[in-house]
Formats: sequence, structure tokens, C-alpha cells
Amino acid sequence: MDFTPARDTSATSGLDQPQGQAKRISNERQMIAKLDPGELQDRYLRLYDDHLVLKQHARKQEDKIKKLATKLTKVIEDKKKSEAIPLGSKLGARETETENLLAEYRNKISQLSEQNKLLKQRIVVSQQQLQAAQQMKKSATIYDNVTSRIDTGQPKRMPSPLLHNIRVIGPRDSSRTSGTTPRINSALIEDARMANKQLEESLEKANQQLNTYEQQMENLRQQLQQRDNEFEQNLLRLKAQATGGDSRTNLQENIDMIRLQRDLRDKSDELRRLQTQCTNFESQNRSLQVTNAELLKEIDRLDRQIKDEQQRALQLRTELRNGSRSNTVIQELNAQIEDFRRECEVLKEANTKLVSSAFSGDRDREFREKERALKLQIAQLEATLKADLGERGNLLDRLTLEKDTNKRTDDEHRAMHLKYLEMKEKYDDLAEKMRFFEKESDINMKEIEEALIILRQRKQRQEPNFDFLQKVDDEKAQNLNRRVLELESQLAETANELEKTRNLLFMQYKINRDYKLEVDCVQRKMDENQAEHSSRVLESGQLLDIRADRIRKLEKALKDVAYGTRQYRIQDQPITDDNLTNDLIEEAIELERGQNLIEIHISRASFNERALEFFGKNNEPSTFCSIEFFEHELQMTPIVRGRIPEYHFTAQYIVNVDDFLLYYLQKEYTLIELHQTVGQSFQTIATCKLSLKQLIEGNQGRLHGTAKLIASHQNNIDIGTFGVIEYWIRLRVPMEQAFRLLKEKMKAQGYLVTTSRPSTKTSDDIEQQREMNPNMNELTIAILNCSNVKAATPDHQPDLYCIYKFYDFADHDTITIPSSNNPNFDDRIQYPVQMDADLDRYLKQSQLTIFVFDDRDQKNDRYVARADIPLIPLSHDNQIRGTFNMRNDQGENNGTMDVTLKWTYSYLPPSSSTRTPAQRLKSAPTTQREPLALLPDESVSGHKTIAEKQREMNVRLTSRDVLGSDSEQRPKPGLPRSSSGSPSPSSSQPVRNGRENYHQRTSSNASSQSKRVSFDNREGIPTRFQNGDHQITSESSRAVSPESSDDVVNPSGTSTRYVDESDPDIIYQTSTPKNTKKENDVVTIGIHDLVLNDKCSVFDNDNCEKVFVSVEFLDYPAEELETPYALVKGEPNTKYSFNFQTDFSVRDQSKKHQLSELIGTQSSGEIKFVVVGEPPEDQPTLDCVDVGVATINAKQLLQKQTDLIEKSIDVYGIDDNPEVIGQMNVTVSIVQALNKITREGQNIRRIHD
Repeated sequence: MDFTPARDTSATSGLDQPQGQAKRISNERQMIAKLDPGELQDRYLRLYDDHLVLKQHARKQEDKIKKLATKLTKVIEDKKKSEAIPLGSKLGARETETENLLAEYRNKISQLSEQNKLLKQRIVVSQQQLQAAQQMKKSATIYDNVTSRIDTGQPKRMPSPLLHNIRVIGPRDSSRTSGTTPRINSALIEDARMANKQLEESLEKANQQLNTYEQQMENLRQQLQQRDNEFEQNLLRLKAQATGGDSRTNLQENIDMIRLQRDLRDKSDELRRLQTQCTNFESQNRSLQVTNAELLKEIDRLDRQIKDEQQRALQLRTELRNGSRSNTVIQELNAQIEDFRRECEVLKEANTKLVSSAFSGDRDREFREKERALKLQIAQLEATLKADLGERGNLLDRLTLEKDTNKRTDDEHRAMHLKYLEMKEKYDDLAEKMRFFEKESDINMKEIEEALIILRQRKQRQEPNFDFLQKVDDEKAQNLNRRVLELESQLAETANELEKTRNLLFMQYKINRDYKLEVDCVQRKMDENQAEHSSRVLESGQLLDIRADRIRKLEKALKDVAYGTRQYRIQDQPITDDNLTNDLIEEAIELERGQNLIEIHISRASFNERALEFFGKNNEPSTFCSIEFFEHELQMTPIVRGRIPEYHFTAQYIVNVDDFLLYYLQKEYTLIELHQTVGQSFQTIATCKLSLKQLIEGNQGRLHGTAKLIASHQNNIDIGTFGVIEYWIRLRVPMEQAFRLLKEKMKAQGYLVTTSRPSTKTSDDIEQQREMNPNMNELTIAILNCSNVKAATPDHQPDLYCIYKFYDFADHDTITIPSSNNPNFDDRIQYPVQMDADLDRYLKQSQLTIFVFDDRDQKNDRYVARADIPLIPLSHDNQIRGTFNMRNDQGENNGTMDVTLKWTYSYLPPSSSTRTPAQRLKSAPTTQREPLALLPDESVSGHKTIAEKQREMNVRLTSRDVLGSDSEQRPKPGLPRSSSGSPSPSSSQPVRNGRENYHQRTSSNASSQSKRVSFDNREGIPTRFQNGDHQITSESSRAVSPESSDDVVNPSGTSTRYVDESDPDIIYQTSTPKNTKKENDVVTIGIHDLVLNDKCSVFDNDNCEKVFVSVEFLDYPAEELETPYALVKGEPNTKYSFNFQTDFSVRDQSKKHQLSELIGTQSSGEIKFVVVGEPPEDQPTLDCVDVGVATINAKQLLQKQTDLIEKSIDVYGIDDNPEVIGQMNVTVSIVQALNKITREGQNIRRIHD
């Protein structure tokens, strides 16, 4: 819509609030700061020019208004004067008035034309101003009237001087342009294109209206010109009448002139209105053109983005394809590295064993010498120990004597100390007494002492001298004190010596203890060495026997090579066979030992009519052939001209007869290409492949026939079959014996690989896991051998290998045993599992299905045989060992298989699962047993966990990535299996990349196919599994009570009874897992088989090479609901087996809402199965094509309360007149989920009510 600027005449328009004005100023400053300075300057100059133009226009309008005002006043004055003037003078006045009016009208016409030009210029200026305003609006925000509370540092927007007093007439565009890139999708492009078309149509309509208006303007201008001419003629006539005419006629003419003037005024108003409309239409046209140009630019930009995204997607696809190829190459190389490592380890072990066996005598001598030295050392240590013990006894005796002496000395010391104390008391008493006497009397002690001395002298003089006696007593006392001191010092020394002796004895004890431990260790090591030596001697004997056998075999092979190979000389003699004529005389060729000569002869080529049309009717083409054989150079025939060229060329190849050549002759093809010479160059026009397999399989080394020439795709030659070529191939030395020896060698290598294949886990690993988690156990699955297995085609012996899947582990495959109907696999693998509720449920509800495939079978989607093994005895801690019958894909018996399944430790089921009384006694011996039947409802909990685990394992099984064995890489088919590893009941042919089918088979049906199976109980009570009544009975003579002999029958009518050995009166009966209760919030959709008839368009489309099926259900992506592989398009009425099935959880509210909408009134309730044709891989630019569609109505299933389980539905074409083009076998289990959703909806409505 246009925005017309107009002057704001309101009084309050210029009085904006200061806050809003400041906000606008800040916003304008921010916008100006974001602009480029040059662009800002250009905008300013443009606005300034627009301002000047508007000013000029305003001044011109004011001048016009003034002129019109003066003219109006003049007209009024003239009218007043004419009323006052008489009639004669009025005529003269009227003539002058008409002349003035004509002049004014001419001036008005010129002014209007100028005004039209100015208005056009003004429109351009207004459009520029409008674009500037729109850009300013885009940069501005909707919060311009709110000022920021903080200073952001950005310049504030100043109000534009042009837009200050301009009011915008029209609705305000409140939409803000988003800075995000529009989503690139087809819907947006279609909307843009539709808008573009509408704008173009409106533009065309506006142009048409503009043309009509211009034509009207031109007509009006012509009419105006005619009116001017008429006015001039009327003026002339009036002048003539004024001179001599009648006054009445003049008056009538004046009236007519006034009427004409009025009409002229009306026409001028209409012209002005049309001009304004024209200007409006021109402005609208320009705006439409601008929007159209913008939309075209946007469409171009979106197209460029789409092309970029497509190129990017193509690059990513190529990178992904290259990455997958590199991954396969890396995995092949890793497998080869692992093989080389194992071979190196085997060689190292053999080398060490041989070296140990060679130097065993020297080791024995060394061990004997060490033994003697150790015995001598032990004897010396014993003697030293005895001497130390004797010395220890002497020291103990001395210690007791010293202790007695020390005790006596202590007693004497104690007595003398008592005497000393008594004498000290006496001395103290005497001293007290002396002090008392000195205080009481004036006796001085010195005087007394002097007196006593004098008296003592007198006595000495008077009495004889007995001082020697006193000296003797003093000497005795001194001797006694000296002896006491000596005894004390001796006692201290004795204590120190005793402490040292004790320390020495303790040290000797430690040394003796260490010696004893060392002697025990040496003795133990010596025993181990003797045991190891004896085992090595036995092993060396066995190795020597094996080595002797190998030497004998090698001697036989050497004799065969030495005496069984001769030199062959090719003689110059003609060939007697008519089919193998050769006109060339060959030279004598000497063949060395182990060599052979292969001759490939090309006789002639014949072309069909289409090929001759390609060459031209009157043209004689020049052609030649090239032969590519094994590792030799390319051989060329001579160039022959003609429509039926006869080459008669023989290529001779001297080859070494080894495994590579035999493999090439058995598996590969020889390529012959037909070339046409064009001047100095040539082009490849056809190719053919020759299979050399029959050359070494009983044809005496000769092969003759014709081969089809297929047109080459290098030069876009779309002919198909180009013609045929005649050839013969022969071996000068037949190689049936060499080929038979190669088969025997491959078979022997297969058996050797079988015996040396390592297990997945060692015993140490499982022991460590059991220490960390006591619930860990280990299950050993052993496939021993197969018997009487027949190939799908009876012309050869099969190359058999087995594939199976246990629980949630990856697929396991055995090694391939070539050319054998009774292969001996001896494949053993240990699976560490945790004994939880999921494992217990899996063992009770599932069975192990083992598929046997033929590696030589050309059909990749066919297995040779299949064995179904029930796993319920494992849940009762019993092992499975026996021979099971096998059936092929047609349901016929095809040999037997010997299998063993056993636990490494005792199996203890979880407390929440159903167990036998014997198992309850193992886990809880104090609790009382109660006989409970195993009902199907008791094994429902936790079903989703298994389903989710198996859905995580639901991956595409490629030929080398997933199913490759540890020892070799080869393409092997995938397994059509259920969630427990059992096959789908309806799948007649498995495919290599099939997903898992979640249908379960009954354990009783699987066990009824067994030929001879024994379930060994760990308590030693043997039981036998019977075919007739699906019952395990004990071999003991215990009877079953009548009360417990009644069978608990499940709805399906089949049951399995298990007699508990601990209590014969209790029979545990389990229903088949086929009727196990399914969770009511899980939807199952499966696609099993597809058959397309000759009415299907895919057979007429050469760009469709493969076929797959996609499901449209809720909002799940197509990658989750399409078959993971596409099958090659075959002939009409061919059965395509997809065996694809998946489960969907509808627990969250979004899925429940979508399901409720699916069965609502506004929805059709259809689930679509679309058959899609896939283009060839060498043409990545082509897209997939929808071929047909099949629908299932969920509303009808809900009304009938029945699910579709492996039902066939019609597939219709996608043309305007759809017709049945095939049948599709599908599974849709949705009724329980829909019932649950309807019940929840009813409950919610009841609560609201």
C-alpha cells in the first residue's frame, strides 16, 4: 500500500514528549552509526534534493492558489458589472469574457501538463522517500519510545528533518524483518512463486487499466480539442451575429456557451480525477515492480542455496560411500593382521616347545646340580643351627648361675644397708643427747673432745696398743665394699651380655625362619619344575609324533611333486577335434615343472540386427577383440573388416599351477571386449565374460561354446545384446587332480583353523568378573558337527558354515568347511552373562536358532538348514547336549546337528523370577517351598527392556563388517530372527541384511524337531526329552501323585511340563511364549513379503534397479520406517522377502496425542506402506520413484478389535486410475495401544464431567 505524505496541521503534532523524542534521536543515531559514511552522505544529499523539490512544489501551489483567488475576484466583479450594464454592452463584454476564458483554459491545459510532469517527478521522489522511511523502520525497533537506563555508548538517533512534520496516511507496518535466514524448503519456494505469479497478474491488470486510462485521456484531449474548435466557430458566428443577428439567437447561443462551459468544467474535473488515478496506478505499478524484483531476487537466492545444499549433500554421500569402502578395507586388513598375529604366536609357541624339547637333558642336569647344592646348603644350615642351640644352652646355664650370685649379693647388700640404717639411728640419738647436754650445762664439746683425747692418750700409755685389730676390721670392711662394687659391675656386665645374647638368639630365629620358608619355596618350585618337566616331556613326545606325521605327509607330497610331475612338450600336430580347429602351426613350447598351458581361441563374431543398424546398413565395420586373462598382459586379435568377422586368433598363456590360479579359474571371469576402429582410434562397443569353472570340473580340460556380447555403457550404446562370439578354451595338461588336492587342502586348513580358534573370554577374566559381581556366569555354546547336509543344488558339495545370535550379543559365525556334507566345526564360544531377570525371561521364552549357509550358493537370501534349540533347561541349571534335526527353507528335513550348551557355574535365577523348588532350596534353604505353576502372565514384566535391547541390536548386517569371522572375511547372509534369535514363522527365505522379527516360536514346537536330546541335570539325575508328549520325565521309578497330574492348559492349547527331581509330586507347566502378553503401549509394524505383478510400472522403468518399502506412520522419520535394504528387481510375480519388523513405544504424551488424532474424526486413520523404486548406484543424480501404495485403516482395526498378523494386503498403483499391482504381507499390532488411549480419553472426560 502507498504512503502519501501530507502536512500535519494539528496543533499538538509537533509537541512530542521529550522522552519519546530523545529515544527516537538515540535510535536514529544508532542507525546512522551502523551505516556506511558514503551511503549516509548519498542519502543526505538525496533527501536534501527532495526537500528542495517539495519546497518548489509548495511555492508553485501557493502561486496557483493566489492566481485562482485573483481570477475568482475578477469573475465576481465582472458578473456584478454585467448585471449592471445593458444588453448591447453585455454582448461585447461576453466576447471579451469568452476570449479570456479560452486563454485561461489554454493556460490551464499547459499548466496541467506541466503539473502532470511535476507530479510524476514527485511520485519518484515520494517512492525514494518511502524506501528511505521503510529502511529506517526496518532498522528501528518497536521500543523506540523507551529510553535506555544505561549509557550504551552508541550515538542516539536524531529525528529526520523530512519526516518531522509529515504524517503517514495508511496502516502502520508493524511487522519486523527477521535477520535469520529463511528455511530452505520447497513449500517456501512454491509460496514465493505463487506470490510472484499473483503480483505479475496484478501488474498486468494495472498495465491494462493504465492503457485504458491513457486511451481515455487521449480521447478526452481530442474531445477538448474538438470543443475548442467548436468554441472558435461559435465565437466567429457570434461575432457575425453581433454585427447583424437577432438578439434572441444571441441569447440562446450564450446559454449554449454557458452549458458548454459547464460541460467543459465537468470534463476537466473528470480529467483531473483520471490523472490522479493514473498517478496512483503508476505508483502502484512501480511498487509492484519493486516487490516483484525483490521476490525474483529472493527466488534466485533460494535456488542458489538449494543448489549449494544439493551439491553439499552429494559430496557428503560420496564421502560416506568412500568412508564405508575404506572401513571395509580397514576391517579386512585388521582381520588379516589378526590372522598373521595368531600364526606368529603359534609359530613362536612351536619354536619354544621344540627348543625346550631339544635342551631338556641340559635342564635336567642343571636341576640335579641345583638340587645337590641346595641339599648341602640345607645340611650346613642344620649343623649351624645345632651349634647355635648348644651355645645357647651354655649361655642359659651361665645366666642362671649369674642370676643366683646376683641374688645372694643383693641379699647381703640389703642386710648391710639395714645395719647402716640402725647405726645411723644410734648416731642421731647420741647427737641429740649431746646437743641436749650442751644446752643444759656449760659443757663445750671441744673441751670434752680434748679431754677425751687426753684420756685416750693416757690409756694408751697405760694399756697395751691394740690398733692392728682395728685396722684389720677396717680392711675387712673396705674389702667387703670393694667386693660389693665389683659384684655390681659384674651384674651390669652380665645383664648387658644377656641382652646381647637374647638379641642374637632372636636374630638367629628370624634367619632360621627365613631359611625354612626359602627351603619350602625351593622344594615347591622343585616339585613344580618336576611336574612341568614331565608335562613337557609328554608334550614333546606328542609334538614329535605330530612332527613325524607331518614329515611323513611332506615326504609323500615331495614324492608326488618329484615323481608325479613331468615336462610336457607341445608337438606340431594338427588338432583332430572339429570344434577345436586351429590353422596356425604352433612352435614347440617347453613347460617347466608345475607349469601348464592355457589356450583361448576366438573363432568368429556374429552381430544381430540392432548391432548392424548401429554400424549402418551399407557399412562394413572394422573390429577386433581384446582378451584379459589372469595376471597376463592384454592380447589383441587382428583387425577384421566385415559384418561377420572371422578372427581365428589363439592366445597362449603359460601359467604356474598354484592356489591363486585355481581360485581364479573357479571364481573369476575372463573378459573379452569387442572394439571398433574409427580412423586412428577405436571405441569399445561390447563386452562378454567367460567363466572358466567348467574347465577344471570334469571336461578333460576343454571348453567350447558361444557367449553373448553385451553392449558397452561407456559410449551410451543402448542396444542390450550386441551379438555372440564363438570360442574354445583348452588346457594342455588337465588339472582335475590339482583341483581335488586344492579342495582337500582347503578342508584340512579349515579343520586346523577350527582347532586353533580362540574363545572370547578366558577363565581368568570370568573369575575376575565373578569376584566383582557374584551374579556373573558363563555359558559355553559348542557346535560340534553336522551330518547329512545336502546343498540347495545337487551338483556340488556345499561349503558350510553356521551363524547364530545368543541373547544381546553380536552375531557369531563359525569357520567354513569346504566341500563336505558332514562338516566337523568343533566351534566353542563362551558368553559371560549376568544372571538377572532379563536373562531368565530370555531363557524361558526363547530358543536358539542356528542357521547353516552354503558359501558356494549364488543366491544370497537362502539358507541350507536351520536348527531350533529350546533354552528352558538352562533356566533350571541343566545342560543341553544332543542331536537336533535341521530343516531347509522349504520346511523339509536336511540333516542333523550336534550341539552342547552348558553353564560354567551353577545357574541361580533372580529372586523375582519363577523357579523350581530345587532352585528355591539352593537360594533360600530356610524358606518353605510351595508348588506354583509357571503361568504366562508371570513372565511379562520387563518385556520392554528386551525389546529395547534388541531394537538397539537391530542394525544392518553387512557381508563383511558384522558377519565376518575372526579368521577370514567373506559375505554371509543375515538372520531373519525374532527378538530371541528365532526365525519368523512366515519367512520362507532369509536375507543378508534383514532386520530382527519379533515373533517368537514355541519351545515345544522347536523341541519336537529334535532327534536325540538329553538335558543333563547337575545333581546327576539323568532325564530324557521325548518327542511325542513334550514332557521331561525322570528315569527313576518315582510316581506322580494324581492331584498334581492335571495339566494347566493355556489358551493356545500347548503346554510343556517339567517334573522336578527334588519332589516328584510337583509338575511345573509353562505355556508357550507365543501367547505371552504384549505391552499395551507398544505398536508393532512389520513388512515380511512383497509380490509385484506385470502391471507394476517398475518393470518398465530402466532407472529403477532395486525395490524397498517405506511406512508412513505418525511423525516418525522415514529412515526408521523403511526396510534397511533394497532388493534387486526381478521378474514379475517374484517374491521379495524383507522380514523387517520394529516396535514403537507410545508412552509419552506426544505419541499418545498423535495416536488419538489418528483415530479421530478429522483423520482418515490410514497407515501407508509405500513401495519405492531405487535407481542404480552408478547414477546418483536420479531420485527414488514411488511405485505403489498399500493402506491399512487403524479405525477399522479398532472397531473389529483384531490386529493384522502376517496378513496379505493389496498394493495399488499411484496413477490416476489405480489398479492392483501386487500383494504385501505385513504385520500391524496396534489395537491394544488404541484401546488404552481410548480408555484414558474416556477417564479424562469422566473426570472433567
